[in-house]
Amino acid sequence: MSHLFSYDFRYDDNGYETETSAKQQEVEDSIGDIYLELVDPATLGHGGDIDDTKHRLHTKRHQQYIEAMMDGLPGGFKVLDASQPWFSLWCLNSLAILGVEIDDELRTRAIETLRPLQDPNGGFCGGNKQLPHLAGSFAAIMAIVIVGCEEAYRIVDRQAMYRWLMTMKNPDGSFSMHRDGETDVRGVYCAMVIASLLNIMTPELTSGSAEFVGRCQTCEGGIGPFPGVEAHGGYTLCGLAALEILDRMDVLNLTRLSRWMVARQMSFEGGFNGRTNKLVDGCYSYWVGGAFPLLQKALNRKAQDDYLYDRAALQRYILACCQNTKKGMGGLRDKPGKSPDLYHTMYCLAGLSLAQYYVGVDPERSQQVVGEKTSVYSVPMRMMQWDVYPKHDIVLGVQSNAVVPVHPVYSVPFKPLAGCIKYFYSLPPIDKSFM
Repeated sequence: MSHLFSYDFRYDDNGYETETSAKQQEVEDSIGDIYLELVDPATLGHGGDIDDTKHRLHTKRHQQYIEAMMDGLPGGFKVLDASQPWFSLWCLNSLAILGVEIDDELRTRAIETLRPLQDPNGGFCGGNKQLPHLAGSFAAIMAIVIVGCEEAYRIVDRQAMYRWLMTMKNPDGSFSMHRDGETDVRGVYCAMVIASLLNIMTPELTSGSAEFVGRCQTCEGGIGPFPGVEAHGGYTLCGLAALEILDRMDVLNLTRLSRWMVARQMSFEGGFNGRTNKLVDGCYSYWVGGAFPLLQKALNRKAQDDYLYDRAALQRYILACCQNTKKGMGGLRDKPGKSPDLYHTMYCLAGLSLAQYYVGVDPERSQQVVGEKTSVYSVPMRMMQWDVYPKHDIVLGVQSNAVVPVHPVYSVPFKPLAGCIKYFYSLPPIDKSFM
């Protein structure tokens, strides 16, 4: 596979340079240098074709980078003490997407890391003796999904989690991130993911949440953190994923949303930015790229129609520009000139996965969910209808660049996700009489 390389695709400031356009030009210069090295010299006469056979995913280096970080973080990371569940998720899920087995020793380490972070009154804290937090609870539950064993599942106090989630619920359908904390679309997403996985979804928990997300859609078309605020890629994914769980895409104007989302892919770089007039960033490979399968389903588009973005261009950006270029070093990064970190490593890999595989739901099959929409089993059944369509794979470079497919709503591989759902939906419903 080849791709036309041309500086004609660069950003045009129309002769009015601003601080934003100058930074954009700087980023394009660095990316252009990388892409130019991949151009077949024989094709320079018409601009140049990028030779995509040269791309290699440095799987072993990334594994070594992640494992080194798990052995001990540098001292500067103490400022992220409230993100302990996130480090577990970033490391475990990155390894899982790379196809690395989570062995018994690592499972035990993860369980003993997460267990003391659960607050007796429900939810998980970012660090020891801190307040329970919706983002930390989301990360802890998703890390438990990856660990994927009954000992890990039994950590979770479902009854306490439900009580705590209800205390975070606001009258307008939104959720506060922690006691007296901020309120935005992340809260709805985190709460719906947790509830859908633990089999604790109730009408009381979900009431008004879809409508709140709908009010967060902006005039641009994307979704902002709360009503009246600029649209953002991360909040758009959170909003779409929450609505997919709730089966309520009807609250959005999908035409406006589609227009805004396709505009996030940068024509020269191939990666995504998160907002209008912002720079490309590798993490949006998932936060924007991961939203396209959800949009595809909402629009009832079929696999042969493909997603509404250039999957090969995104893979090219990740493989050529987001991998650590220091000799023998691993990890993935925001963009050239930046250092790798665990956050970008996981979300670049999740975005790479969703660009390689067409993951979707057959429109006809999606109408065949057994049982009432209000049934407790309708959510896991709908979530597990998502599947990979092998005939529509696009793996840039060599076949060994292929990673493990992930679910667009949860950003984790399908196998551990199915194991988690099977376990928690075999348990009896929570007892709301003690709420």
